[in-house]
Amino acid sequence: MPVIQPLKDNLSKQIEVYRELKELADHMQDALVANNFQELEAVTVREEQLMMEASRLEKERLLWSDQMSQMTGKAAEELTLSELAVRYPELQNVKEELEIIIKDLMNVNELNTRLLEQAMSIVNFTVGMLTYQDKNTYRKPGIKNNQGSTGILDQKI
Repeated sequence: MPVIQPLKDNLSKQIEVYRELKELADHMQDALVANNFQELEAVTVREEQLMMEASRLEKERLLWSDQMSQMTGKAAEELTLSELAVRYPELQNVKEELEIIIKDLMNVNELNTRLLEQAMSIVNFTVGMLTYQDKNTYRKPGIKNNQGSTGILDQKI
């Protein structure tokens, strides 16, 4: 089938993009733990580039799916890679690799999300402690509390 090989090539390229995204997610995890903000920024920039490439490849895949739907008589949105791999065994390895890398990427991203949430909780707690007021947390600037201060930021430390 002339459509199978280009679809397989497209999926193989997607696997490579997802592998690199997984490596970046691992680097991001290390940077989060080390509080290395420059590394986080570099990872994020590269991640954005890869996401644009993944999007481009996905659009291309949808074109191949349209052609596959004509061959199978099934609507493109109803076609799954599992079904295609059963019908066209040459897609089986690509399907398995794609499932593995996406699962791995999802796991690392889930952990990174939790690390980011923890970091944000620490930041929120720290900001809360720095801006804590006895009774009223929110004051108009210049209004003094019962100790004669407008908050920690205008006291000598």
